Amino acid sequence: MSIRLLAATIAAGLCAAAAAATALGRPTAAGPCSSDASVSTPSYLMLLDIGPQEDMYTKAEVKARHLKDGEIMLGGEMTMIGTPPPGMRIYHLEVHICNSAGKVVTRLDPRILVGGKPLPAATMVGIGQPMTDYHYGNDIILKPAAHLTVKVTVNGEVAVFHTTVPAK
Repeated sequence: MSIRLLAATIAAGLCAAAAAATALGRPTAAGPCSSDASVSTPSYLMLLDIGPQEDMYTKAEVKARHLKDGEIMLGGEMTMIGTPPPGMRIYHLEVHICNSAGKVVTRLDPRILVGGKPLPAATMVGIGQPMTDYHYGNDIILKPAAHLTVKVTVNGEVAVFHTTVPAK
């Protein structure tokens, strides 16, 4: 097999794998914001993720306690949430923000509105994750399976997500 044919075969395989990952809504090697669930603005590509509540820690806590799960707080304030009302749950809402080339953008000050209400945008990264997991968001009380609009504004550019809260 010629080197050109081998290179073309490998490239085709990588493209197919990236397309399959994107079809599943998972970020690909192109960056954490490359997904069919991302929204583009002129300067940014943003990805919204709503998942189970996350424990949040400082870098010092993670190091001292040898923690393996949760989020490392890099800046901002963690939302203090008590017991949610009946029929509601605590979720972790995060927004990954990348430049147009798909590289993570840090040290931004996004404004996040969830159903028209502001959500403090703490900066964090998952414990044990690379800095490509850098994201903005917080824990929030939401109704499972509810339809939701999340609006993210960064430097005057707006991304609007219409999504459904996970049932669990």
